[in-house]
Amino acid sequence: MNSSGVSYGQNSVDPAHMWIGLNIVRRGLQMVTTQFIHRTMLPMLAVTVTTQSPEILFIHGATATAETWIPLMYELQRLGMGSVAVDLRGHGKSHGHETLQVAGIRDYVADARDVIEQFQTAHVVVGHSMGGLVAQLLASEIKLQRAVLIASSPVGGMKVDGYRMARKHPWTFLAASVRRSFKRLYINETVARSLLFHPQTPDAVVRLFMSHVQEESWRAGSEMNSLLPDPSAVMCPISVIGGSDDFMVSRTSTEATAAAYHTQAVYIDHCAHMVPYEVEPHRLALAILSAIHVA
Repeated sequence: MNSSGVSYGQNSVDPAHMWIGLNIVRRGLQMVTTQFIHRTMLPMLAVTVTTQSPEILFIHGATATAETWIPLMYELQRLGMGSVAVDLRGHGKSHGHETLQVAGIRDYVADARDVIEQFQTAHVVVGHSMGGLVAQLLASEIKLQRAVLIASSPVGGMKVDGYRMARKHPWTFLAASVRRSFKRLYINETVARSLLFHPQTPDAVVRLFMSHVQEESWRAGSEMNSLLPDPSAVMCPISVIGGSDDFMVSRTSTEATAAAYHTQAVYIDHCAHMVPYEVEPHRLALAILSAIHVA
């Protein structure tokens, strides 16, 4: 334990970790299925499921898809916990790519809510980064057992952290702003590592992430600065998990989120922002299960 939170063990970052992750993905793809939720006048949603009665809903971050969670879903399934991961509208296998840029965070909350209505056993929501903001807003609309925030967009928004990142990589952020493209932030491996990954994370893991990056709604990403959750409106306990060396969401921001929900942040050592990529799936599964089972 440290003065600013709880440390959750050590994270192995040797090169073998990436290959372990890839093997789990291959095995997991044989055990999970993709289903579709049809909605009137709204884009059809693709969901990845390990069971028809999932207990956890995973919400991905900006520029990501449900594929982010597959190694972790496989591990949770092995440990007896079923899960479902959504491709938010305009992401992954979901429909709506042609209208992605009109989508906002509230639309993503509506997507998550529709998944909960489809899979009513999913009483725990886990959100990473932008997905953490979606999870917080969702938890203020419906009753959940718990929400787990992983390297989440903080209660105070991303403006302060965004300015700090832009100061470090001004030309990259200028180009992204001119082109209104969040994907543009991650086309350079050195910049992507600086923003998202621990220095010791193997290059292969960073490149794996970069190969999966897709475009994000400029509107939704920008709303992470202004559309703030109201902790007093959240109707369930919140758990906060962060990477010990996250540059994108600072320790100060993570601590502020934990304080707002009257909890203590848990940090995974030798890890930055891309926790689902950087942490061995078994270790992250245990951290999530521990959070879920907090009295």
